[in-house]
Amino acid sequence: MPIQLLDPKSDFVFKKIFGTAKHSNVLVSFLNDLLYEKHKECMGKIMEVTYVQTIQTPDSVSGKEMVLDIACTDSKGQQYVIEMQLSRFSGFERRALAYLTRVHSRQLKGGMDYDNIQPVFLLAIVNDELFKGHPYYRYDHKLVCDQTGGHHIKDIHLTFFDLSKFKKTKLSELATKEEQWMYFLKYAPGVDLESEDYKTLIKNSPIFREAFLALDETSWTNEERELRERAVINKIDTNAVIKYNRAEGKAEGKAERDRVVVANMHKKGLPKETIAEIAEITVEEVEEILATL
Repeated sequence: MPIQLLDPKSDFVFKKIFGTAKHSNVLVSFLNDLLYEKHKECMGKIMEVTYVQTIQTPDSVSGKEMVLDIACTDSKGQQYVIEMQLSRFSGFERRALAYLTRVHSRQLKGGMDYDNIQPVFLLAIVNDELFKGHPYYRYDHKLVCDQTGGHHIKDIHLTFFDLSKFKKTKLSELATKEEQWMYFLKYAPGVDLESEDYKTLIKNSPIFREAFLALDETSWTNEERELRERAVINKIDTNAVIKYNRAEGKAEGKAERDRVVVANMHKKGLPKETIAEIAEITVEEVEEILATL
């Protein structure tokens, strides 16, 4: 019987593959394969990574807490933020920039010279359409001078991948490491690990053997399975509450429905950005509702 692989796009599984020391070599390959060639003028090849705190506390009492999916630094001090988003929401790109600039600014410690600040890179994968009207599945953003066209300030880099626009559907069609990673993220649950195409892939790119096998839940520890089960149950409970509250809210109007949904999600400890995405309102509207509770 073929092994049933889990979806690497799901939050818990994505963080298990790319966000744990056990598979840090997978993250190193992932970052090098997707970022290095494009950014090698200002990015050194990554040899190893150290995971860092993903909860970015606010800079003031009234500031905003930020929760990253995965954050790490390499041996040169270069900083990386990796985000996986199943569906795009309003302001997603600005949130990504806000996350990255906070990571960049927090490198500066007392007595530190500005020349020692290292570049920061955001790698965001979205399972939804980004930048409508454009056919590309990859979008790279950096600071460019209007007058010279030059890339003089090499500190801020944002790379977005839009899986909805990645169209190759067969392992045999993949021509680059970048395409292999896009295929892995989009189609991994349907891959036959006994197929010749898969065997060819792992022969040419051995790191994918570890990445694919990490999706086999039978290889996980009991603790890892229990954590995933809890994450799945929490998601089911959350969706059930949302569905109930939305149904109840219909009789009382959208404003009251939003208030009920936000209040319940806030009690569960969800970040404001997540609440906004679920409730289909803006983060500012979430904050306004929370201020009245």
